[in-house]
Amino acid sequence: MSNIILIACYGFIAWLFWKDMGWRKVGTRALLIPGAWIAIQGSRPVSYWLGYGSGESNPVTTLSFALFLVAAVVVLVRRKLNWGSLVQKNKAIFLIYTYLLLSVFWSEMPFASTKRLVKDFEALLIGLIFLTEINPVEAIRAVFVRVSYILFPLSVVFIKYFPHIGREANKAGENMFTGVTTQKNSLGETVFVLGLFLLWDFVAIYKGENRKGKKQQLAIRAGMLLMGLWLLVTCDSQTSMLCLVLGAVAFWGCGRLLRMRRGKAVLYAILASIIMLAIADKTFGLSDMVIRALGRNPTLTGRTEIWRAVLEQKTDRLVGHGFCIFWDTEKGEAVIGELMQINSTHNGFLEMYVDGGLVGVGLLIFMMLAGGRRVIDRLFAGHPLGRIGLVFWLLAILYNFSESSFFRLDVLWFTLLLLLMLTPQTRQQLAHARRLASVAPGPAFPAAQLRSSRA
Repeated sequence: MSNIILIACYGFIAWLFWKDMGWRKVGTRALLIPGAWIAIQGSRPVSYWLGYGSGESNPVTTLSFALFLVAAVVVLVRRKLNWGSLVQKNKAIFLIYTYLLLSVFWSEMPFASTKRLVKDFEALLIGLIFLTEINPVEAIRAVFVRVSYILFPLSVVFIKYFPHIGREANKAGENMFTGVTTQKNSLGETVFVLGLFLLWDFVAIYKGENRKGKKQQLAIRAGMLLMGLWLLVTCDSQTSMLCLVLGAVAFWGCGRLLRMRRGKAVLYAILASIIMLAIADKTFGLSDMVIRALGRNPTLTGRTEIWRAVLEQKTDRLVGHGFCIFWDTEKGEAVIGELMQINSTHNGFLEMYVDGGLVGVGLLIFMMLAGGRRVIDRLFAGHPLGRIGLVFWLLAILYNFSESSFFRLDVLWFTLLLLLMLTPQTRQQLAHARRLASVAPGPAFPAAQLRSSRA
């Protein structure tokens, strides 16, 4: 019976793709590369699905990363991307990557650090495939939505009918619902990220032209969103549920801000208020009082214990322990032993402190501030990626207070990089813009898409 349901699920996924591809024709075949990459990072390694296990050093996993890297570089070279201009337009991002590369030299395991950094930088190259398409915005929306067509239904089927795949035992020996991923928080992150793209796509279709099949497309996205909500409730990933709800509110709020005469000033006032509230919380412990009043654990389900144990290891305050290597050293193993196989600080800023010290944290904050300025300027300049970019910038900051995502191979970090980057126009994009201008004089849409104010 379970195999029949799985076959029916594959048929349902194929039908969703058929309907979506009939509804919109977007992008080149090169989009298969980021589509497959997102699907893998949002689920499990290729080696697992092929039956070869899922260890980091698995040769199948290593080969798949190598193939993605080569494919991305080949595509970008063929599109004649101006690499010098790319670095110039994204100085904050490339500055922190340069520093993390230098951290390899004081890492206890330089080869492992280098390998992991190359894998992480691959996310940036994969994202550039999107941004060098003729219509980057439509390409991004379409691919993320189509990936949700695969991961959401399969997660439901695995949880309900294939418990040896869709469920794992937690530290207490209780069932943990993981779907296509290996951990409930990973499933939650995948669902909330793809869920927000479904919401964005739903709004874009609803406000778009009326044509045949529009109601069906809206119904499909509404159904997928409901499926995502079921997965979040089932896996009990509270941080991801909060991020999805706040992301939806922020998406709506951006629309309201754009209709205000002084919307940018209002937004800055809101952000300043949030910062002041955070300072007051650290001073007076406001959140602890609220959490206790709600009958919940003020230690964020043991996260404060993890933070304490990590800080007690006294890594180098200035430059850290080296990129992504702490958990393989004696200090990391001491924390793992104390906290029963925990191998994450559950805080992206603390993870950066462990990897790169205060210098790394400073560069991370600089990157996020530069990125925040960019997405805010894009929003009020009418850039198509401004609204969704601001949403994910805010959520990335929030998410990394209780989970680790910065410079880690997952869909949230990839999405953040994608939406913060600015690329110089390729020859194909410029040629397309000229063709549009010759047909209908005025600003060409792709050029408007890639336009940004200050970097």
